[in-house]
Amino acid sequence: MSELLVALTGLGFAAGLTAVLAGFLGTTTDRAAWQPHLRRLRFTRRHLVAAAIGGVLWLVSGWPVVGVGGAAAVIFLPWLASAGRVSAARIARLEAIETWLRRLADLLGPGHIGLTSAIQASVREAPPEIASEVRTLAQRLRIWEFRPALLEFADDLDDRVGDIAAAGLCVAHHYGAGAAELLTALARQVFEEVGARRAAEVDRARRRSTARILLGIWALMFLGFVLLNGSTYTSAYNTVGGQAVLAAVLGLVGAAVVWLRRLGVEPKPPRFLRTGARQ
Repeated sequence: MSELLVALTGLGFAAGLTAVLAGFLGTTTDRAAWQPHLRRLRFTRRHLVAAAIGGVLWLVSGWPVVGVGGAAAVIFLPWLASAGRVSAARIARLEAIETWLRRLADLLGPGHIGLTSAIQASVREAPPEIASEVRTLAQRLRIWEFRPALLEFADDLDDRVGDIAAAGLCVAHHYGAGAAELLTALARQVFEEVGARRAAEVDRARRRSTARILLGIWALMFLGFVLLNGSTYTSAYNTVGGQAVLAAVLGLVGAAVVWLRRLGVEPKPPRFLRTGARQ
C-alpha cells in the first residue's frame, strides 16, 4: 500500500509540474517568441512522464528493468509510430511536385512567358507541401543563374523525383521551344513514380499493422502472466540473473520493433543530382 501511495505521489508531482509550466507558457500573447521554449517543454514533459511511468512500474513490479523499459517505451513510441506519417508526407510532397509542374506548363502555354517568369509567377499558387522550396527558388532566380538555382532546388527537395523535376526544368530552359509540352510529360512521369510509391506504401502499411498486432499480443500475454498468475511464471525474474534475462528479452523486442519500423518506411531512392553535378 505504501508503494502505491509513493507511486501516486510521483505521478501527481509530475502532472502538477507539467500543468504549471504549460499554464504559464499558455498565458503569453506572443506564442511565436515562445516556440523554442515550447519545443524544449515538450521534450522535457515527455521525459517527466516517462520517468513517472517508469518509477510506477518499478515500484509496482519490483523489477528495475521493467521501469527502465517502460520509460524507454514512452520516449520512443511516438517515433516508432510515426512511420505511416513519414511515408504519407513524402508521397504528398511528390504529388505537390507533379501539381506544380502542371501549373508551370499551364503558365507557359497561353502567356508566352519565359520559364523563369513562370516559376516566379507560380509562387502564389504553389502547393503548400513545397511552397517554401518554390519561394526560395524564385528568390534565387532573381540573382542566380538558372542551373545553379535549380540544383539548389533539387537539394532542398532532397528526393530523386526532385532531381527529375530539376533536370527537366534545366532541359526546358536550355531548349526553350516546347517547354510546356516537356513539363507536361515530366509531370506525367512524376505521376507514375508517385503511383508506384503509393502501391508500395500499401504493402508497407500492411506490414506495420501486422507488427502492431503482434506487439500488442505479446504485451497482453506478458501482462496476463504478471497479473493473473502471480509468481507462477514470474518468480524467476526476481533475481539478478532473472533481471538480466528480462533485460535481454526486452532489448531483443525493442530491436525487433526498431527493425520493423525501418521496414515500414520507404528508403530514399538514390539521387543523381549531387554536389559533383555542379562542376
